[in-house]
This record gives sequence, structure tokens and C-alpha cells, in this order.
Amino acid sequence: MIWHIIKRELFDHINSLRFILTVLILSALMVTNAVVHLQTHPKRVRNYSEKVTKSANELKSRTGLYSLARKGPGDLDKRPSSLSFIADGGDAYLPKNISNGESWSKSGQGGEVKSNWWLNYGTVNPDATDLRPYATKIDWVFIITYLLSFIPLLFTFDALSGEREQGTLRLCLANPISRPILLIGKFLGTLITVLIPFVFAVLLNLAVISVDSWTQLSAADWGRLGLILLIASCYAGIFVGLGLMVSAGTREPRVSLVVLLLIWVATVIFMPSTLGTLSTKWMPPVQTMDQFRDSRKAALKQISDDYSARMSAIKEKQSPNLPSLSELQQLYETSPEAAMAAAEKLRGAWETEGDEELALKAELISRDVETRERLNRERLDAQVAQVQRARAVTRLSPAAIVQYALESMAGTGFNRHLQYLEHVHQHTKQFRQFIVEADRADIQSRHLIGIPKGMSQKPIMSEAI
Repeated sequence: MIWHIIKRELFDHINSLRFILTVLILSALMVTNAVVHLQTHPKRVRNYSEKVTKSANELKSRTGLYSLARKGPGDLDKRPSSLSFIADGGDAYLPKNISNGESWSKSGQGGEVKSNWWLNYGTVNPDATDLRPYATKIDWVFIITYLLSFIPLLFTFDALSGEREQGTLRLCLANPISRPILLIGKFLGTLITVLIPFVFAVLLNLAVISVDSWTQLSAADWGRLGLILLIASCYAGIFVGLGLMVSAGTREPRVSLVVLLLIWVATVIFMPSTLGTLSTKWMPPVQTMDQFRDSRKAALKQISDDYSARMSAIKEKQSPNLPSLSELQQLYETSPEAAMAAAEKLRGAWETEGDEELALKAELISRDVETRERLNRERLDAQVAQVQRARAVTRLSPAAIVQYALESMAGTGFNRHLQYLEHVHQHTKQFRQFIVEADRADIQSRHLIGIPKGMSQKPIMSEAI
């Protein structure tokens, strides 16, 4: 009996105008998604490959250990996902790479000292800060979260209330059939009806994308596609069941349609966009860029002042008979020639680089890099925590849950960015450890990282890098 009900529901839905429009709309959107992907993905892959090749060549050209320590590994770019057509993930608003911070140099007592590289996380992609109108990305997330929740409601709002109004429901229940069997049959029949045009549109999408040589899907990617179809089927099933419940509880189809539209707008449109915005008001604010720069400037100034004071103490201890700057200025007013001679001696003493001076310079560079990266990481962690709390609140909406699941499957979005950051941190840790170990292997080195005279002068093979 249940198979008879399923076949009857399939026959009724497939011969309706709603089914034809569903096939046309889903197919058009999936083809549009595939065409846009074919136009944009090859360019992203080429740009990524060119940047990686350029960074690798620059890194191999640095045969000196000091050059590696000062300039770092170069820009670390994020690999574009081959499944980006499934979920855009807002990648336009996330940094595409992590670069080295701008270098600085400091002259004065003890000679010149230059900075080492540090991780600069940057802000949003500059391309996302323009003033062009916002355009909705036609990806699988949009199609599934919006259409696979709306279309089931159109097929179910009159499934029971319409038959009750026409009197066919009483006639159907007059047969030896239980109400649970009737509901299960209608549920399965409607779900299959909704999934037929969706699966057809997906196959059409994949057929168009497969003609492009730049998009090569691995076995793991096909496995993710299978899981995505399973998630989409469960998501559509939720709204099929919701539509049947509301239709069973109302007597007129128009009433059930209004109720279902209100529920759909609240759960699919209102909750994901509004709850995330409201949740930010309950969280501690993140430092603005100006506040961050001021705090960083104060911390770095303290380090610089401490370095200058300690270097002055070293120079005064080494050259107690030389005049100070104030004494030199007074001497210049009375005897310019003697002042110039004393200034030359003082400059020579300042530029002398002994073990104490070199060790202090290495400490300055280390503290500078550690402070910059610590402050950058603290601000990044605060931003990440705020986003994660907002995402946790928006998970009250089934649409948001499906969106985050599809982004994780496709390798895009915020979770992918967190994985990328973790890989960058591991890479930089290994890179720095390589420099330290290579320097320790040279017994003639002073093992002062960041100082030309304090590091190994032996060339580094490009294969080792």
C-alpha cells in the first residue's frame, strides 16, 4: 500500500507545473554556477601557481643563512579549492596569503641593526573593499539552503489541507490504510519528487565542469560530493516533513502556505543574518586598527628604549674617558676642532661591535619579532573567537548548519582559513627551526640569529631549503 501512495504522489507531482518549473530553475542555476566556475577557477589556479613558483625561486636564491633569517620564507599563499563551486565561503573577505612584515633598521650606538621577518596576518582582501553592489554568489550552498528548503514547501503546503478541502482525504482514509502509512508515503513521494530535479541539475553541473582540465576531482572529492548530496537530501527531508505537519494542522491550503512562508523566512533568511549581527553586541569589542597600532607602538618603543639604555651603558663602560653627547655639544661651542676629533673617537667607539653589542642586538631582534607576532596573534585570536561565537549562535538555523557543513566539505570558508593559519604556523616554526639547526651545525658561528657577524657564513644548498 505504501508503494501505491508513493507512486501516486510521484505521478501527481511530476505532471504538475511546479515540477517543470523546479527542473528549469535548478538546471539554470546549476549551469550558471558551472559556467562562472569555468571562467574564474583557472585564473585563480594560475595566479596561485605563479606566486608559489616565484616565492620558491626567491627562496632558493637566498643561499646565505642570514638572508634566510632576515627575509623569511616569503608570502605564503592559500591554495584555491577545487570544490569552490560548491561553497564560496566568503573567501573574498578573507586574506588570500600571509606576508612578511615590513622591515626596519636602527642606527646609533653599536652600529646598525636590521629587523628579521615576522608574520603579518593582514586584513580582508583589498578587492573586497570596493564600492560595487553586492551580488549573491550562485553556488551549491545558495541553491541548497534556499531552494531545497523553499521547493518542498511548495509541494507540501496543500498535500493534506488541499485534499481535506476537496474531500479526497476522507475518501482516501475510508480505505484500509493507517494514517502513519499515508504520511510516510506522502513524505517519501514528495522527497523523491524534490530530489529528482536536484540530482538532475547536479549531474548537469558536474558534466559542464568536467570538461575543464583545470578542475580535476580526486577520489576524495567525489566522496565529499556524495556526502554533500546526503546532507542536501536530509535538509530537503526536514522541510518536506515540516510542510506535511503544517498542512495536516490546517484546513485551508492558503493558511498553510502563509504559515510555511513565515517559518521559512524566519529560519532560512532572518535567523542566519540577524542572529550573527545581534550576537556581536553581546561580545567584548575587538581592538580597532588604530587602537592596535597604538598598543603595538608603545610596546615596541619600550623595547627600543631598553635597548638604547643598555647599549649606552655598554659603551660608557668600554670607553669611560670619552665625552657624552651633552659634553660634546659644550666642547663644540668652545673648541670646534677638538669637538670634531672627540666626535670621531666617539663615533668609532659607537660603531665597534663586540660580543656584548652583538648579543644585545640579537636580543633586540628576537624581542621585536616576538612582540610583533604576539600582538598580531592576540588580535587575530580575538577576531577568530568573535566569529566563532557568532557562528555558534547562527547554528540555531538549519540553513546555517548546512552552509557550514558544505563549506567544510568543499574546503572553503572560515574553517578552511583556520586550517590554513595552522599550517602557516607549523611551516614558520619548521622554517625557523631549520635556520637554528643549520647555524648550530657550524662551530665557528656565534649563534646570534639575525646578526650578520653572529651567524654561520656557510652557503645553504637550495635542496636543503
